[in-house]
Amino acid sequence: MHRISTLALFASLIAISASDAAETKSQVPDFAKIQPILESYCYDCHGYGSDEGGVTLDHLETMTPQERESAQKTWLAVWRNLRAQTMPPADEKQPTQEESEMVGRWIESQVFKLDPAKPDPGRVTIRRLNRDEYRYTIEDLFGYRFNVNESFPPDDTGYGFDTIGDVLSISPLMTEKYFDAAQEIVKAVVLVDKKPEWKYKRIFMDGPPPEDAEQQKAYARKILKHYGSKAFRRPIDEGTLDRLVAIQQHISSLEGQSFEYSVAQAMAAMLISPQFLFRAEIQPEPNNPGEIVPIDQYSLASRLSYFLWCSLPDDELTKLAAEGKLRENLHAQVDRMLDDPKSERFTTRFVGQWLQAQDVEAISIDARRALGVKDLGDANRVFSRTVRQAMRKETEMLFEYILKEDRPATELLTADYTFLNKPLAKFYGLEEIKGLEDGKLKKVTLPKDSKRGGILTQGTFLVVSSNPTRTSPVKRGLFVLDNILGTPPPPAPPNVPALEAIRQRGKKLTMREQMELHRSEALCNSCHSRMDPLGLALEKYSYIGQYRDSDDGQPIETSGKLMTGEKFSDVQQLSQVLASERKIDFYRCLTEKLLTFALGRGLEYYDTPTVDSIVDQMQSNDGKLRQMLHTLVDSAPFQKRRGDGSLLSSAE
Repeated sequence: MHRISTLALFASLIAISASDAAETKSQVPDFAKIQPILESYCYDCHGYGSDEGGVTLDHLETMTPQERESAQKTWLAVWRNLRAQTMPPADEKQPTQEESEMVGRWIESQVFKLDPAKPDPGRVTIRRLNRDEYRYTIEDLFGYRFNVNESFPPDDTGYGFDTIGDVLSISPLMTEKYFDAAQEIVKAVVLVDKKPEWKYKRIFMDGPPPEDAEQQKAYARKILKHYGSKAFRRPIDEGTLDRLVAIQQHISSLEGQSFEYSVAQAMAAMLISPQFLFRAEIQPEPNNPGEIVPIDQYSLASRLSYFLWCSLPDDELTKLAAEGKLRENLHAQVDRMLDDPKSERFTTRFVGQWLQAQDVEAISIDARRALGVKDLGDANRVFSRTVRQAMRKETEMLFEYILKEDRPATELLTADYTFLNKPLAKFYGLEEIKGLEDGKLKKVTLPKDSKRGGILTQGTFLVVSSNPTRTSPVKRGLFVLDNILGTPPPPAPPNVPALEAIRQRGKKLTMREQMELHRSEALCNSCHSRMDPLGLALEKYSYIGQYRDSDDGQPIETSGKLMTGEKFSDVQQLSQVLASERKIDFYRCLTEKLLTFALGRGLEYYDTPTVDSIVDQMQSNDGKLRQMLHTLVDSAPFQKRRGDGSLLSSAE
């Protein structure tokens, strides 16, 4: 299917008019130099009368405008496969690096119409605070831990993350829940009885209100201006402040209502304001896709704080934004924020969604078969909640250590150390490691012959990429393609037989033999040839993450070869391949995941120069993860924005 998409791309490229080519810069090859490359690597199967896969390149002139538009949607994915060397297939004649780069430059300039000197920052949908952002914003605003899990439904996700503006919609039911939440919060944080005094003065910073009515009004205005500016992440405008004060004055005038209660109700109104619930940014020409502007400094402070702290900007960020000095102090602020304990929120949320670490504690697993026991209670005491929590923390702490110590990102794959406590070490069979505690995890150096090291051998990955009662080479291989290499296959075609149905054809087949039978189905082969070698390399780890040498008494073979030709004998060698020969793919995938998480949108073709720039920087500094975040916050998509609309259509 990827070959078909590639050919659809090439078909579209040929259909581009000659007038476009004439306008290109001299360093960009014209189509006369591209066509011989296509003839060398595509036409043998898809031209001159051949139509492998139902695709021919002989009738490209008949392609309709609608077909060309449809093909545009696949260009980014196809182009990624070309750069990742998954096209043409490894067993076919391969283009030279110069030829691949030539085609790539032509696609970028003539199809995507990209200018690396002027990267497009893209558009961002106005974003509602998700559950975690709401919780941490309330906590940092008032010092109150509001239980969002009981009050709000789970957020929808897009592109693997819950930060995506296009899916963070708001329903009438959600609006009602925000009303209820606002009342619960102000009841807890705005004290009426003035005790305890320290908590009372958190809101009423000057103590009890004065007796004079005008002085009370000025005091209320001071309180609402202070908290309104913090809650709205920028100075509150006078009109909004007047309305909040009017609410306070009206309620205060009612018989039996105190000053404190009236302030609380004005604050409740603040908490249901769109200026609080949504992260909006000022755009001078919101409907003009050609108008690119830097975001204002308050918006930059919010982008940074919600990226690294999942919450509103603190006083230092706000002060720098007010002085117009945040951009010139941006890198110092990034370092300060990463060193702050609140950055643990970023680690937990990003790793939890990128590597699905947040799922390991709740995913349904029946450990009896893996442990060889019949009683479910006995199995759950071994594969316990304590072990699952430690698995999650192991993955989070590895990422956090590499980030804070500015280690190479490839250590996520190849680290010769990990983070363990006694229960997890026992579960992994690493009892020889001494000095561990029952609860807190600590960094340990792994034995030289250890079967652990890197995220592909951690319990988190091994569990979330398995089925409830067995391993799944397909899920594990897909996970690596999607989250490590950034080259996911297309969705499975309909009516593909399940592995269990394939298994019935033979007796006591190994997992590798079962997958070979499954791959023999014509519909399955193209994608499984990419996924299966990756997944089968991990077969010596059970579906609960324990190491084993055999499955049902049969030896396990883990050797394989990537679609790009690199060979490996086990998961340790696979991890080394991913961190060396394929490290550019890993850099690019990690960059795209972090950008998606930070920007709140999926990446598009026009983000290519930004991704390339970050990857180039990673190559020049040994892939240091902390430096990579600095490069990301310097990028055009993080610092700028444009109006809605298609740049391709506006360019035409």
